[in-house]
Amino acid sequence: MRPLLVSFIASVLLPLTAPAVTLSVTSGTVVLDLDPVALGNLNYGTDPNIRALILEEFFRGDEDRNRTYDQILSQHIVPNFTEIPAQCLKCEINGTSVTNLNDPRPGPQRHRVPSTFTYDPANVTGTASGVIGLTGITRYIGDFTGAFVLGDFDIRYNLSATEYPDPNRGWVFVNNYAFIGVPAFETANVTVTATGGKLVVEGDLTMSYELDLYFFPGDRGKKIGTFRLETPTAAVTPPRMPLLTPNGGGMRIDVTGKGNACYQLQYSTDLINWNSIGTKVTGREQLIQWNDNGPPLTPSSPAGARFYRLIED
Repeated sequence: MRPLLVSFIASVLLPLTAPAVTLSVTSGTVVLDLDPVALGNLNYGTDPNIRALILEEFFRGDEDRNRTYDQILSQHIVPNFTEIPAQCLKCEINGTSVTNLNDPRPGPQRHRVPSTFTYDPANVTGTASGVIGLTGITRYIGDFTGAFVLGDFDIRYNLSATEYPDPNRGWVFVNNYAFIGVPAFETANVTVTATGGKLVVEGDLTMSYELDLYFFPGDRGKKIGTFRLETPTAAVTPPRMPLLTPNGGGMRIDVTGKGNACYQLQYSTDLINWNSIGTKVTGREQLIQWNDNGPPLTPSSPAGARFYRLIED
């Protein structure tokens, strides 16, 4: 009897490693939803009847990139010194190059920065490099002389230890108007989503180490609002129609908001004259709901003919 020869062929299965994918951020928007109460309660000033910071002007990116440093400081979009809503402040993400207009006089200049940010969507925070440059400036009044201005931010992930005494803070908004290169806002409770070439970063805005040190002692980490960064994708989403539902003697208006779109609801009794209901609301891919039951949202109950329209920005 011949011996039975059995041979085994051993194979080693090696895991396949997907090649790294590098994407750039060169367009999109960042929406800031600031909290007026939190801004007013910061530690600044000596008069208890005057809030610390009051948002007085917002110079939006795609509308105001051609204003100079001095124009940002002195011009008024809203007449006089008037508080404006602090929600849906939409900043534009800069491309790979920017043009800064120079004032004819010497001194500080506007300092918008280009976007150089790259990332691998499979590991955004582990591969984040460069900065996301923004155009958009907030101007405040308060218990002080003049104006307090922050803006033309760039967003960085983890500050460099060679540039800053307190590095590696996660996502940070660095100021580029007047106090160039000074971190203005740190962040907390941040979520990052990167799918289909679209990057979404959102979370809370908090006061930075530097603003605490130089202006608002004791306020580092205090939440003053939220932010949402969204880059565009090639896909086109259809407009979302609002749903109107009678609600007792009033009317409920529902709409599912799109990411960084801002929505303003308005009403009319004659389709000619339109009045805003409340202030702008950020979409955030969430259900937005208004209940029009008369005062204080609108002057009277929506009895009889009342028309509504939704403006998407």
